[in-house]
Amino acid sequence: MIDIVNFINGRHVKATSRDRLFSINPSTEERIAQFNVSSSTDVDSAVYAARIAYEQGPWPRLTVEERASYLHMIADALEDNLPLFAQYECEDTGFLSKMCLHGHLPRAVEHFRFFAEEGKRFFGSAIPIGHSYINFTHHVPVGVVAIMTPWNGPLSVSSINLAAALIAGNTVILKPSELAPITVSFLGQIVAEIGLPEGVVNIVHGAGQPTGEALIRHTDIDLLCFVGGTQVGKDVLRYSSGTLRRSLLELGGKSPTVVLADADIDAALDGALVSAFSSNGQVCTAGSRIIVDKTIAKTFSCQFIERTQNIRVGDPFDETSEIGPMISASHRENILKAITQAQQEGASLCAGGIVPMDCYRGFYIEPAVLTGVHPQSSLATQEIFGPVVAIFIAENEEHALSLANDSQFGLAGTVWSESDSKALSFARKMRVGNIGINTPYIRDIRCPFGGFKQSGIGTVGGYWSLEQYTQTQTLCLPLNSYALPRYGALK
Repeated sequence: MIDIVNFINGRHVKATSRDRLFSINPSTEERIAQFNVSSSTDVDSAVYAARIAYEQGPWPRLTVEERASYLHMIADALEDNLPLFAQYECEDTGFLSKMCLHGHLPRAVEHFRFFAEEGKRFFGSAIPIGHSYINFTHHVPVGVVAIMTPWNGPLSVSSINLAAALIAGNTVILKPSELAPITVSFLGQIVAEIGLPEGVVNIVHGAGQPTGEALIRHTDIDLLCFVGGTQVGKDVLRYSSGTLRRSLLELGGKSPTVVLADADIDAALDGALVSAFSSNGQVCTAGSRIIVDKTIAKTFSCQFIERTQNIRVGDPFDETSEIGPMISASHRENILKAITQAQQEGASLCAGGIVPMDCYRGFYIEPAVLTGVHPQSSLATQEIFGPVVAIFIAENEEHALSLANDSQFGLAGTVWSESDSKALSFARKMRVGNIGINTPYIRDIRCPFGGFKQSGIGTVGGYWSLEQYTQTQTLCLPLNSYALPRYGALK
């Protein structure tokens, strides 16, 4: 079993609390890591270390090229240990091994390399004012940044924010989810080995209570980034209001997959299945609401249900598995309860939604498809965060658009049509931030990613991430001698 400790001010230190948590392998139900829960005292120590490092240390005063060299060293260390880290992340999250090895972990390496170079391209601007003055801008760090990340893709999600915050010159307190802390905990060892200045990166472990709450409530944090559920995001905003602290929030989703009457059904089926069930359905962009035109609804629905029934649920290390386990026993139970409640409200369960008969260990569930779901029911409006899909029938395109936009969330979506121009026109009317047209939405580090409505505040990716983790300072310089009014000079 792995013993995990905090990393504060360049040192590995055990949390002061005696309360202990365990990381459970979702596919075997075995304990694979243990750690003491960080108290408010531990959080105070981490924030203090980050503050001293920012105010007195070298990190914000290094050139961007010097900071970039450290990010490349972190990327090198991750890349050298990629198979091992992928194994740990698969064991920690239950995500498919092939996805961890070829997707999530290489993406973390890419994030550090990308921002190492993007930081060098992040320039200010010059604005002439007549012939007498010029104003010019440059970007300065926000200061002390707290980053709280989820358990689905823990290292990848942490790295996109950590790398951007670091290249901008900030110091950081990073708190990973208590459900999947292993790979993020190894970052402490990496930054120590490469000689990153003390206090620049600090890592604390613990649950939402008390560790997360202590971070959210802390008054000496200049920016708090939270990736996770919408309710906690609202708590972040509430506690930030007292100091007007900046907040960057990537929150929940209930993403629509819209299949118009002229769509290529085979292509739409492939895309809808990927959107709904990749990452075990435990991803904020999951296409959990499928809206299909009535003229093709029967054909599409029957084929979607049949394909879902054939999905291979099993060991994430098995190359033939298509869906692994849910993150925890309690999370699986919540998913099963949501399906039962939907049935009680009149929905029909057409596929899955049960524990597989041949899975004696692990938190597995067969992917579920429901029809007859009321658009205002909990299954249609709340994020289930699992392999559960509701199919809705649209009378026409106007009705499809109304169903797609009838959500408190607005993170992602897809549109399928033989006509690219029709799909593009439809997509531009959707109130979501990230849309795939005749394809599942493909995220790229160079592109902006952010949600509408209650799916978040702020945008990450490329230039936009650096805007989040910096402040713009404007400086005014005279070009020519200019006679200012001489207040008080007359006698």
